[in-house]
Amino acid sequence: MKSVLIFFSILIPFGLLSNSLSLDVSSNKILTKPNQKNINLIVFGYNDDSGYLVLKVIGPQQKVILQNKKKLFGVWTWSKTGEFTYPALYHFYSNKPSEKIEFKIQKEMFDNIKLQGKDNDNLKKDLIQNKESRGLFLRKEKIFSLVNKSNPNFFKVPLIIPYSAPTGEYTVVLEHYNSEGEYKNSVKKYFDLEKVGLNSFVYYFAHKFSFLYGILSAILAILFGLGAGFLFRKLI
Repeated sequence: MKSVLIFFSILIPFGLLSNSLSLDVSSNKILTKPNQKNINLIVFGYNDDSGYLVLKVIGPQQKVILQNKKKLFGVWTWSKTGEFTYPALYHFYSNKPSEKIEFKIQKEMFDNIKLQGKDNDNLKKDLIQNKESRGLFLRKEKIFSLVNKSNPNFFKVPLIIPYSAPTGEYTVVLEHYNSEGEYKNSVKKYFDLEKVGLNSFVYYFAHKFSFLYGILSAILAILFGLGAGFLFRKLI
């Protein structure tokens, strides 16, 4: 974080940030742990123009398969009816209230949930509500704060990336809108999210080596079943 502050401190006196929109993050690699409650990422920004700012933190894409239960030749089976793809984390932060900006945020959140198969707005709404309840989708206003009161254009946004967010590369986008809510320009940065503890390894293995993870899970289930049956016979 100190290097970020030094970077901006050098640029500001020489006017290199004039008429510009700038963005940086406190670290290119952050850690999250169970019950994460402390700030683990600070976004720094600079803007010398009036209007509205929207900061977006976007996680890697995730996929959820939708299935229906049906009976086939007297046996209950599952059939694929479609699939969702959406950002694993979708956080929006705005510097001040605006109905136009709030509408743009809601629309973007809704539109970036892609549903293959028969489109269903209710399913999208349910998904958004579920993600919001877990802190993975979020909308907040007025959390921008000044780094230095002598320079009102230089700000910071302290963030908490929850443990429920998956590991991977995240995108940070700072967008600038004019007073009418019309898009002007944007800047972008990236960071990698890692987790602390055994859960981190299990999550990484399950997602990177899903086939092997499935086989090992099946073998462990069989072994536990055989072990439980052996103990049951011994006890009776």
